Parts: sequence; C-alpha cells; structure tokens
Amino acid sequence: MSGEPIKAFGLVVKQIRKAQGLSQEALADEAHLDRTFISQLETGSKQASLTTIFRLAAALRMEASDLIRQVEEHLLASKNV
Repeated sequence: MSGEPIKAFGLVVKQIRKAQGLSQEALADEAHLDRTFISQLETGSKQASLTTIFRLAAALRMEASDLIRQVEEHLLASKNV
C-alpha cells in the first residue's frame, strides 16, 4: 500500500477539480498553493500535508473529511477490481 494513498489522493483531487470546472491554476490560487505543486499532487509525485489537505478541501468547497473519505472509497474500489 506504500504509494497507493498518495496516488489515490491525487486522482481524487483531479476528478473533483475537473468536475467543478477548475483549472490547476484556479485551484492553486484558491488554495494559496503553487500550480506546479497541484500538478505534482495530482500525479502522485508529491504528498499533501495536513495543512494542504485542509486548504484543498476549502478551495474545493468541501470538508477535509469528505475529501479523505473519497480517497478511501477510491482505494477500496481499486482494491476490489
């Protein structure tokens, strides 16, 4: 399970961002993060800190717990495939 949660987190952030019609730049601006960092998160090459998770959740207009829940659901779904 080493890198799976990191990759799942990035995929979920990307899915939510796209569903909301946001560019990486718009999400980065809203979350007060660098656009390249958003890209690195979405590809799983960087890992989000707790502070970053809360910033992203707020920028995506959701609770941090909901964001993490979606990552957990993604992990469970990919495990059952």
